[in-house]
Amino acid sequence: MTQFASLAQQAVKPFKNAFHYLFGYDLDRLRILPDSMDENIANLQWAFLHREYALITFDNGDVQVGQITKRISSSRFVLRDADNKIFYLIDVNHILTVELP
Repeated sequence: MTQFASLAQQAVKPFKNAFHYLFGYDLDRLRILPDSMDENIANLQWAFLHREYALITFDNGDVQVGQITKRISSSRFVLRDADNKIFYLIDVNHILTVELP
C-alpha cells in the first residue's frame, strides 16, 4: 500500500507544478497602485520589440491581453487582441499597469 501511495504521489506532482505555473499568483508581483508612465512606456516598448504578449489594465477597469504591433507616436501604440482579430489604439495616459510574462 505504501508503494502505491508513493507512486500516486509522484504521478500527481508534475500536474500540481503545471497547475501552479499556469494559474498561481505571485503575491509579490500583484499591484494595487498604478505604475509610473515611464515604466509603462518601457514595458510597452519591450513587448513591441520582443513580440511578447502583455496584460494591460486601463484606468476605467478594462483589461486587455495582446501584442503590441506598432508604435504610432511617443504615447500611442496599436494593440492586437489575443485572438488576432481586433486592433486597439491605446494611449499611455489611460493605462494603469502593464504586466509582461
